[in-house]
Amino acid sequence: MGEVIRKMKNGAFIGWYVRYVDADGKRKQRASHQPTAQLARRMLVEIEARIARGKAGMVDDAQHSSLSLSALFTEFLARVSSPRLKNLATYRRRLRVVLGRIESKVPHVAALRASDLRPAHVATIRDVLSQSYPNGTVRNTLSGLGAALSWALREGLIDRHPCRGVELPPPPLRTDEWLDAVEIGKLLAAAERRGATSLKWASRHIAIALGVYLGLRRGEIWGLRWRDVDLLHGRVTIARSYATTPKNGKARHVKLPAGLVPILSAWRQRCPSTSAGVVCPALDPQGRWQLLKDTNRPLGLPELLTEAGIKPLPRAWHGLRHSFASNFLLQGGSVLSLQKILGHSKLETTMIYAHLSAEFVDGAIERLKY
Repeated sequence: MGEVIRKMKNGAFIGWYVRYVDADGKRKQRASHQPTAQLARRMLVEIEARIARGKAGMVDDAQHSSLSLSALFTEFLARVSSPRLKNLATYRRRLRVVLGRIESKVPHVAALRASDLRPAHVATIRDVLSQSYPNGTVRNTLSGLGAALSWALREGLIDRHPCRGVELPPPPLRTDEWLDAVEIGKLLAAAERRGATSLKWASRHIAIALGVYLGLRRGEIWGLRWRDVDLLHGRVTIARSYATTPKNGKARHVKLPAGLVPILSAWRQRCPSTSAGVVCPALDPQGRWQLLKDTNRPLGLPELLTEAGIKPLPRAWHGLRHSFASNFLLQGGSVLSLQKILGHSKLETTMIYAHLSAEFVDGAIERLKY
């Protein structure tokens, strides 16, 4: 077993070192270049995993110094793994597209040695991508770059993280991605009309209602099970996203709004039975009711928006979640409560909606009297 050593020199701390037995049977000690003992220990675990696969514990200096950023991407996509990832294949496929933007749009930076990368190069990537992509896409790309470089740092392929300190473009305001209360009423009425004569659309009507009443993500809507819905006490547990766990890996508990309880109660009597017991089953090509697979199919929602005389949403199903959040704050809800309902792990994510509650803050200060 290897060990992490706190290295001192002349009474001064110089860094965390790792000691291990390499694939050649020799005992080795190397500087981890990690800022904390925890990160050094994580690096040691990954070194021992490499050795178990018959590889050298750490990449030699020649390979370390010559690895280009593009080659690092290839190595990262082939070797990255984490128990926190719900679907490793999907993660790798998404990151391949994200990192491919850098290789295609900023090839001169992608050709640099990864060990030579500096914050100025990351800023160049940001600025070049900003000329072709919206802020959200640029932020997503830099997040993928950061993930690859964090992995490389743990693997000992680079000595520093060049993304640190680089300013991100501001998040998109998403002013066109939500519906007001009147528009939501029209959408629900249109879905209910279709659902009166079509069981398929009755299920989609419930899915839309879950989006605008609870702010659920698309996967959480279609993955919701009846066993997680307590109609008697008006509570719901968000424990699934399609067939797996929610985005942050944690279940959350939300109160059912009074307006949603009778809708779900009536639907419970009509809902087709499925092996998974989902609230919103979908028809497969063979005409069988089942859990909807993780796809990006719009499921007729854009056409329903047009039928109801409502503006189109860039991402129709996700727009229902934005609509819930926006109207929640416009009608006096707090940002902290919204964070818990939406299941955001960071308050900063919820703060993109905060400007909508400004008028209520302005009104609340009038309550102060002397």
